[in-house]
Order: sequence, then structure tokens, then C-alpha cells
Amino acid sequence: MLNPFTLLDPSIASTLSLLLTIASISLSFVISWHFFRLYRFSGFGYLLGLPIGFAAISISFLFEHLSLIYANDNSWYHVFFWVQLTLQSEALALIALSYRYKNRSDGYDDVTDNILISKQFHHINTTPIKVRKILSDSLPMLMVAIPFVVPIYELVLGPDFNYSGLADLSFFIRLYNMAILGYIFTSAIKSLVKAANIKLLYIPAAFALLWLEQYSLMITYFDNSVVAFIGSTVVRLAGLGLFAYVVYNAALRLKGKMEIETREKT
Repeated sequence: MLNPFTLLDPSIASTLSLLLTIASISLSFVISWHFFRLYRFSGFGYLLGLPIGFAAISISFLFEHLSLIYANDNSWYHVFFWVQLTLQSEALALIALSYRYKNRSDGYDDVTDNILISKQFHHINTTPIKVRKILSDSLPMLMVAIPFVVPIYELVLGPDFNYSGLADLSFFIRLYNMAILGYIFTSAIKSLVKAANIKLLYIPAAFALLWLEQYSLMITYFDNSVVAFIGSTVVRLAGLGLFAYVVYNAALRLKGKMEIETREKT
């Protein structure tokens, strides 16, 4: 089982998939569009990964639906499923990258801080800290490379998209997605502490819901559980809807602030 919609009654699976796809793409597009507006208004380069990431997520939902439509065609079914996995993981990596550079710009580079502190005390061995810094600097490249390299490696090993190989790939990709979403959740909490704005609690809550979606899909992978799959669709829509609400309001506040500043200047 690659596409969980195949667990449902064939008479309703296609319709439910279409409705969920339309809703998911619409919400992801709203999030991407308003993040792009925030990027244009603020000029902060680290924000660019967010609109691109959510745009890629919206496209991945389209390929998820296409894989169901072509479920009886082994070639296209596997191709669309492979593209969906790759796009979604790469999208999450770009979102994580944005939070990585945002926290650095906010002064949350703990490894660098530890090196600066340790230099004040020459008797402290800085080698482990330097190793941590190297690993920390390599993290962005690894986050972006893994969703690209791993699926390509699977494609090279099995150019005919072996079913069992794709199933195993989906398992590891889900684990990766959960790890990345966990990283994003932690980074969002750090930003929340920095901003001291309780309204921003919605952002880590939205990412937590998206993490639950991946977890539910993992349960579906092992047990073929229809209940777990339905739960994954519910938390997906809830997470995207909550995110769309937060980003929309943030864009409105920023736009209002800029209009006030413009009037004051004129």
C-alpha cells in the first residue's frame, strides 16, 4: 500500500481524495502567497524558503491525487508517488532552512556563543565545540540534500520503481519528515520566546499537527489502519487551516503597519 486512499471503498476514495486535495492545495497556496507577501514587505531573505516550501507542498498534494487516479497503472502510480514523497520532504527541508537562518539572525547560534565564551577561558578544550560548529554549519546542506539524494538513490537502484522499494522509501521519508517537523517545532518555540507574543503559539501548534499527520501515516504504513489514515487527513487540514489563519493575520498586521508608516512619512 503506497497511497492510503486505496484502503477506502473505491466508490468514494477518488471523490474524497479530490476534495481533500482541493482543500489542501488551497490552504497551502494561501499560506505560500501570504508568506511571499511577508517576504516582500519585510525584505528578510530567510523568509523565502517558507513560500517556496508551502508551494512545493501544495504541488505534492496534486501528485498524491494523481497517484490514486493511476493506481491501476503500475508505472505512473509509482512515478507520481515517488514525486510526491520527494517534493514534500524537500519542501519541509526548505521551511526548516528558513527557521534555521531566522534563529541565527535572532542570535540563537548557541555553538558560536559557546566558542566565544570558551575563548575567554583558555583552559577549556574547544575541540568538541568546534566539532559541533562544523556539524551545525553542515546541517542546512544535509537537510536539503537528504530529500533529494535518498529518493534519487532509490531510483538508481530500481529504475522500474520496485513496489517494496518505494514502500521502504516512504517509511524512511516519513521518519525524516517527522524529524524535520520536530526541528521546525523547536525553532518556532525559540522564535516565540524571542517575540514574547502568545498569539504566535498557533505556529508551533500548526507544525505539531503536521507532525501528527506524518505519525498517523506511519501507523497506517504498519497496520493499514483506515482510522489512522482518516486521522492524518483531519490533522493535516487542521494544521494547514491554522497556519493559513496565522499567516493571513500576520500579513494584515504588517500591511497595516506599513500603511501607517507611509502616511506618517508623507
